[in-house]
Amino acid sequence: MAVSTISYQLRVFFTWWGEELSSLLPEFLLTLFRNGKPVKLYYAEETLRLVNHGVTGEEVHNNFLDGIDFEDTDQKRVLTGASEVRLCLEKKKYLIKKVTLPIETEENLREVLSFEMDRQTPFTANQVYYDYVVSGRDKKARTLEVTLVLAPIERLTYALDVLQENQIVINAISPCEEHIGIFNRVNLLPPEKRQKPKKGFRYINYFLLLILFLLLLANLALPIWQKSTYAKKLEMEVDEFKQKSAEAVALRKKVDQAKLENKFLEEKKRDTFQILQILNELTMVVPDDTWVSNFEVRDKEVHLHGQSVASASLISLIDASQLFNNVSFRSPVTQNRKNNTERFHISAELDLPGESGK
Repeated sequence: MAVSTISYQLRVFFTWWGEELSSLLPEFLLTLFRNGKPVKLYYAEETLRLVNHGVTGEEVHNNFLDGIDFEDTDQKRVLTGASEVRLCLEKKKYLIKKVTLPIETEENLREVLSFEMDRQTPFTANQVYYDYVVSGRDKKARTLEVTLVLAPIERLTYALDVLQENQIVINAISPCEEHIGIFNRVNLLPPEKRQKPKKGFRYINYFLLLILFLLLLANLALPIWQKSTYAKKLEMEVDEFKQKSAEAVALRKKVDQAKLENKFLEEKKRDTFQILQILNELTMVVPDDTWVSNFEVRDKEVHLHGQSVASASLISLIDASQLFNNVSFRSPVTQNRKNNTERFHISAELDLPGESGK
């Protein structure tokens, strides 16, 4: 029972949803989808007239033609080419009755109304064409408010016979009161007698509608795909630039390392050149009777250890050189009695070219 109820509710929902969607579509799309325009026939005073249909496009007085001429080619073409032919009834040809039923009857409401017809109306189910609309539900009382619409068959006989003689197949019968919304969903024609709307090129229309939907979907998806592709391209370019940047950083490190090594070599070369320059200068200023046993350079200061016949004269000789300043003994001079010389320890500050104002 629960599955049946869900199935029924879904069917009711999708029926309502389809009607709401169709009401939002433009007329030309409805015409394409239905394979033609629907036509309404107004049945009053034993006369059939076209409703809201000027055939040739002229303005129709009171929205009706004077009457249907089945011999007229244009009118016959409209009737035979319509996607749906609905017979609309004047007020005196149908009855409306409000009926309250248990909510459990909703799934088989048509059959229940058939059984209740002779009790609720002056007619039996075989004497009328009928349909219904559920107009309300009371869940607490578990009841349904049903609007029952019925038309005695004898009041429709003339119209049905004329249409049958002229080979016009109708798809629906309903009250012709469009301002009352619920009647738009009413179809008094019994389900077994309802002629399905002509298919014609409907499947082609479905196919075209599917293509339209796919094109719309592609129109929405294409920009997203293009942006995604462009984003991937940018990511690839960023990765490439990152790789090049990493290579540049590695190369920069190598260059810096090479500079450090080159600087170290230059410093070594400069230091070596300075020492050679100092040795060369000392060789020229120190007399031949002097021997240097220890030569040391400490933080721009030269230390000389050795022996000399006249060590006191060394101070003035070394100080006369432009490379040395503040020449002095660092320790007392001592005598070497074996070879009659003096042991000395002399220090002098370096004044190399490019390192001072000289």
